[in-house]
Amino acid sequence: MQDYESKGKDVDSAKDDASSQTRDRPEDGEEDSADIPTTAGSKEIRSQRRHIEVLMRNIDKPIDIASAKVQKGIKAPPEIVLNVRGSSAGAGSSDFHTYRNQRRKENLRVQLMEKEAAEDEARDTFGNELASLKRKDDEKTAKNRAKRQKRKQNRESKN
Repeated sequence: MQDYESKGKDVDSAKDDASSQTRDRPEDGEEDSADIPTTAGSKEIRSQRRHIEVLMRNIDKPIDIASAKVQKGIKAPPEIVLNVRGSSAGAGSSDFHTYRNQRRKENLRVQLMEKEAAEDEARDTFGNELASLKRKDDEKTAKNRAKRQKRKQNRESKN
């Protein structure tokens, strides 16, 4: 408000100027370029909007949707090992580093396989325990149901 007072405009004329600049919102289905945000991500938003418009123009065309990402794992060891000497006598200066990297990769692969095997075993054990508990619970429920039925029949026979 101070800006308008310093320029010689009064507050009421400033409000009138602001209200004259507002526009009516577009109807449904109409696009308004002023609605596109001008933030840092607006370029991506415009790109997405264009992509969606192209897809909507060709509505009969099938769309390829990316499948779920494949679980990352360690690659299988190579079939042919080029470095057969390792860190033995007579090896070159770079052979040890190559050997060490191959050994590290193989150890990681073995650890991953052991971890997966342990998880599978834990999952199986849990499933077996869960099934056992459910079976015991069902047996107990059946036993209690039989008791209730017997008591009900005894009450009915007395009456």
